[in-house]
Amino acid sequence: MKKMTLFLAILILSRVGIAYGADTAPNGLQNFFLGTSNANTANINQVLALLVGPAGPPGAAGVAGRDGFMGMNGVDGMPGAPGPVGQTGAQGIQGLQGVAGAAGAAGAPGPAGAQGPAGPAGSGSGGTFGITGGKVGLTGCDGEIKIEIGRQFTSDGFYLKKITITEINPTACENQKVFVYATADITVRCEKTLTPAVESVTFATGSTCFNDSTNAAYDPFYASAASKGFSIDALDPAIGVEITE
Repeated sequence: MKKMTLFLAILILSRVGIAYGADTAPNGLQNFFLGTSNANTANINQVLALLVGPAGPPGAAGVAGRDGFMGMNGVDGMPGAPGPVGQTGAQGIQGLQGVAGAAGAAGAPGPAGAQGPAGPAGSGSGGTFGITGGKVGLTGCDGEIKIEIGRQFTSDGFYLKKITITEINPTACENQKVFVYATADITVRCEKTLTPAVESVTFATGSTCFNDSTNAAYDPFYASAASKGFSIDALDPAIGVEITE
């Protein structure tokens, strides 16, 4: 600050001195540093000078202005138009075939089916039936009889124990003969005469039975472990029955 004051004082005193010694002629040109000169002189170029002082210290920061009001939210724009549908992509590679699952457990056996119709009648008054038993139609003295198969279980399987015929007409069939035919490795014929008022007949070990081909005596029924007769597994599924005079 003191240097600035001293500089200004020197400048003022120089100006006063130049003004005091200036030419009194008209049309003079005055220069702050070089004094005055006439305007009609050959050289009227003047020296221009700009006196610049040192930069002053920066001023204090001004007070921050108030925050302006928050503007209102703008209105949402309209939704854009849907874009075009893209092209269908290429089909992917087929996946590997899955491993087959384990087989499920066997289901419970279903109920027994309805009994089938009786087979056609044989010659005379005969008929056939399955080894599980049932009814068989006849012609002659009786139209229908019932057959039951008895089994004997052993350590090596089932064997034929007996054959029973029931529901015989006791009046129409009395004194007639009943024939039963059973086949395994050979065909055996068993026979019995019906006495009056008899409605059932049972064939078992000891009954009158023959090899149907040779007429030799043959017992197809289970009697003991040493004499087992026909195996059920080997027995033909059909057994013949005949009632004749």
